[in-house]
Amino acid sequence: MKKGYLIGILFCLVHFILEVTCFYTLAAYTSSNMFPVIALMYDLFAFVPQGLIGAISDKYRKVNIGAIGLVLTLFALISLKFNLPVYVIFTLLTIGNALVHVEGAESTLRTSKGKMFPSSLFVAGGAFGIITGRLLYQNNISVLLIMLVNVIALLITVIAYRFRKDEGYKLEEYSYDNTKVNTTLLIILAVFVVAVRSYSSYGIPTGWNKTVLQSILLFCFMGIGKALGGLLIDKTNIKIASIVSTVLALPFLLFGNHNMYLSLIGIMLFSMTMPVTLALLVSRLKKSPGIAFGLTTIGLFVGALPAFLFTIDSLLINGIVFTILTILCTIILVKIEK
Repeated sequence: MKKGYLIGILFCLVHFILEVTCFYTLAAYTSSNMFPVIALMYDLFAFVPQGLIGAISDKYRKVNIGAIGLVLTLFALISLKFNLPVYVIFTLLTIGNALVHVEGAESTLRTSKGKMFPSSLFVAGGAFGIITGRLLYQNNISVLLIMLVNVIALLITVIAYRFRKDEGYKLEEYSYDNTKVNTTLLIILAVFVVAVRSYSSYGIPTGWNKTVLQSILLFCFMGIGKALGGLLIDKTNIKIASIVSTVLALPFLLFGNHNMYLSLIGIMLFSMTMPVTLALLVSRLKKSPGIAFGLTTIGLFVGALPAFLFTIDSLLINGIVFTILTILCTIILVKIEK
C-alpha cells in the first residue's frame, strides 16, 4: 500500500505539471475571438477520448502511455514557441493530456489495493496546475521554463513505470457499489452524477472572487477537496463521503456568494464527489479501471457543455436548480452505493 501512496504522489506532481502546460497554452489564446471555440474543442478532445484510450490501456499495460503523452505536450509547447498553427498545437496538447490522465488513473488505481486516496491525490494535482499555468503565462514566464518542467514530468513517469510489476489485474478490493443494481444502470447513473456535478460547478456563486489571491485559494480548496474525498472514503465509508460532498456542501455554497470563507468550505466539500463516482465505476469495472476513469471524464465534458451555450443569471433560480440537482445526486449515490 505504501507503493500506492508513492505512485499517488508521483502522479499528483505529473498531473500538476500537465495542467500547468495545458492552461499556460490556453492562456495564450484568451484574447482571441476564437477562444470559446478553442476552449470547447480542447475539452472535447482532451476529455472524451479517455474512455477509448482507457480501454486500450487496460489491454496493453506494458506501454507507458503517460510518457508518450508528455512527449506530445512537449512538442505542443515547441509548436507554441514557433507559432505553428493552432490546430497543430491543440492536437498535440489534447491527445497528450488524455494519455497522461489515463496513465495516472491506471497506475494509481491498480497499485492502491482498493484505497481511493492515491487516485484522488493524483486528480487533485490538476487543480493546482490550472491556476498556476494561467498565472505563469499572465506574468510572461518563458515557454522554455514550461518545457523544462515537462521534461521533469516525463522523467517522473519513467521512474513510476518501474512499479508496473506491482499492479493488480482484476481489482477485487474495490467493492463500493451496490451489487443489487444492474451494471448498465449503475454506470449510467454514476456518469449522470458526474455530469450533473460538472454542470453544477459552473453555477456555484463566487461573487467574492475578485483578486488573484482569491482565485488561487479557490483552486487550492478545489484540489484539497478532491484529495480529502478519497481519504474520507478510506477512513470512513463511501456513503458518508457522498453526503458530505452533496448535502453538507449545499448551505456553504448557497450562502457563500459574498463570503469567501463559507464558499471555500463549500467548494472543498463539493469537490469530494470526484473519488466517490470513480470508486463506484471501478468497483463495477474491476478489470477495466482505464474505462472507468474515462467514463468520468466523458461525464465531465457532457456536464460542462451547457456552460458554453447558456448561463443562468438569476441567483435565486440558480440556487433552486442547484439545490434540486444536489438532492437528486444524493439520492442516486446512496441508492447505488454499498
